[in-house]
Amino acid sequence: MPDFLLSQLLVTVTLIIECCAMQLKNKNYILAALSVSCFFNGMHYLLLEQRTAGYIFLFSSIRFLVSIRWKFQWISVAALSISLLITVSTYSGLLSILGFIATVFITVGSFSHNDKFLRLMMILGGSLWFVHNLILWTPVGILVEVVFVGSSCIGYYRYYIAKKTLNTAP
Repeated sequence: MPDFLLSQLLVTVTLIIECCAMQLKNKNYILAALSVSCFFNGMHYLLLEQRTAGYIFLFSSIRFLVSIRWKFQWISVAALSISLLITVSTYSGLLSILGFIATVFITVGSFSHNDKFLRLMMILGGSLWFVHNLILWTPVGILVEVVFVGSSCIGYYRYYIAKKTLNTAP
């Protein structure tokens, strides 16, 4: 099986997980689901010879699990430092920079105690990964980010806008 086709099959697992993840209310369940999806997404990028994205996602799989248990800012800074080290050591141009900046938003959100802030950071980070995948031209990867950002927006709306509207209705 060609690497490109296998990469698209692996990222399809990511797509399935992320279709549901941002609809969960419990932040720890969201982070656990994202941990699993990151593993498959990382393997997808490695098959496409995108080492920066691949290693960032594999590391993110671990980072999401850590952020379930510990929310210390120094861990967030350590995770960002490791992501920067990955980016510098695997640098291959614009895609490396986009991936790192997207990871900054997602890392900051995942170590936040605030669910609303987490969702906003996921929307920003996912939007940058969308641009990354568009430039790379990984069709299922593009769909993953469309679903992830769309689902994040729907979840944000359900839990923070519609709920507020219902509470303020006459």
